[in-house]
Amino acid sequence: MWSRIWVLREGPRRLLTLGVLSLVLVTGSAIAQIGFGLRRSPADSLPSTVSPGSPRAAVLEYLRLAEAGDWTGASDFLAVGTADRARAALLARRLKTVLDQRVALDPRTLSPLAVGDTTDGDVQGDRVAVLLSVAGREEPVRLVRVPGNPSRWLFASTTVARVDAWYAALGSPWLRDRLPQSLQREGPLNVYWWQWIGLAALIPLVLALSWLIGALLRNVFGRIAARTLTTWDDVLLEHLRGPFRLWAAALIAEPLLSVLQLNPRVASFVEATARGLLLIAIFWGLLRIIRLGQERIELAADQHGQGAQARTLVPLFGNILRVTLAVVALLVALAQFGYPVGTLLAGLGIGGIAVALAAQKTVEHLFGSVSLASDRAFRVGDWVRAGTTEGAVERIGLRSTSIRTIDRTVVRVPNGRLADERIETFGERDRILLRTDLDVPYDTSPEQLTQVRDAIEAALRAHPRIWPDVVRVHVVAFTESAIRFNIQAWFLTTDWNEFLMIRHTLYLEFLRIVRDAGTSFAFPSRTIYHVPVGDGTPPPPPITGE
Repeated sequence: MWSRIWVLREGPRRLLTLGVLSLVLVTGSAIAQIGFGLRRSPADSLPSTVSPGSPRAAVLEYLRLAEAGDWTGASDFLAVGTADRARAALLARRLKTVLDQRVALDPRTLSPLAVGDTTDGDVQGDRVAVLLSVAGREEPVRLVRVPGNPSRWLFASTTVARVDAWYAALGSPWLRDRLPQSLQREGPLNVYWWQWIGLAALIPLVLALSWLIGALLRNVFGRIAARTLTTWDDVLLEHLRGPFRLWAAALIAEPLLSVLQLNPRVASFVEATARGLLLIAIFWGLLRIIRLGQERIELAADQHGQGAQARTLVPLFGNILRVTLAVVALLVALAQFGYPVGTLLAGLGIGGIAVALAAQKTVEHLFGSVSLASDRAFRVGDWVRAGTTEGAVERIGLRSTSIRTIDRTVVRVPNGRLADERIETFGERDRILLRTDLDVPYDTSPEQLTQVRDAIEAALRAHPRIWPDVVRVHVVAFTESAIRFNIQAWFLTTDWNEFLMIRHTLYLEFLRIVRDAGTSFAFPSRTIYHVPVGDGTPPPPPITGE
């Protein structure tokens, strides 16, 4: 039952945390790859380090003219022969489509120098990208340097000659004869309209297949688990139902969507999303396993009479495991989406002092919780006194400990401060001390004092819950107005309510013992002697009063 409650309460919260993390990373990767409004326009001014006559400047200007729809101007960047001069604008347009569909072109990778890239061995040309033909042969997209004053960089004639063939192979050629022309036009993100329709159709197909695969896997593993003698594997399969489905969806999404032959930017976004879903499924499943292990350990501890200790340590170490898992998930996700994890870790090492200074209180409380757990200073349910706070321990978290006071308020003490406090734990005592003082008046005789002492000690030793090794009843002082007995005895109970009843019964018995001895309890009093001054008469008898 508790596992189902956790699924309803804690599970969505943990999944939402991992989901938000992965969505942030996927979105960041998608922004970098697709450029949702954040990619700089080629019309922006070139940086001062980029030469106007460089390959990078030429490609940026070509893209600027193409995005503006000036295909005639864009065709000036193509080395077109005389026979194809009339088709130059069409070739420029088709080349732009090929680059959008087949190449994740990043002009920043091109040389910013007027002489181009002199390290590739091609003095007259620079390679922009490489395409694979239908036969699997590499076909480069090249720029060539055309002499002049100033010199210019143009798409090579060999590249221009291949534009029609590349364009004809776009978007699954076998569909061209079966789809209307309206569906073969480019839509948002340079994705054909038929591809958008395919995406809309594949999403419910992926969901249905993931449900089917998840059900088949659960059925197979369920048959195996049913043959075992334990029940934890059956509960584990129930816990992993959601992660199974998400894992299956992430696995089958990428191969199914590859059938649509999306352009590289959108395809990379789809792959990043599939990896993100796969990471969510894996770490979601690990969180479920940690929760199930925590519940099993607590249950086993309850059966062996160590439930209080388990409720103290197991949630604490479970939280530490979850935090560690979140950190690992973050690092793996960053690595999957191409972020330099090594550089990040090195930067964290360099900035570790600043982070430590900024988070020193958090780290102090974290280590305080570990210290309290390792020392076993108290357990959940113990009655403790720490500084000025006294109450029952309700929860030991990573940052603070919650103590329910006798007024039913909750005091949360930071673990770092609590580790330095003097902690008095009432839950670990094996017996409870009865200690009290009993005063009788000075007119009590020695015989009566002995009778009272012996009777009180006998009453204490006759109690069935007494700890018989030490029972002390002695006259310890002569105060201003009474003779004082000190009574000390231990009772074999740790239940405070039971001890209150024991003390109540014994106090009534002490009252009867004092009365039967012919004496009484003393009360604070003082004797005043009044002596008249100057008449020489003897003093009057003493006057006694409170």
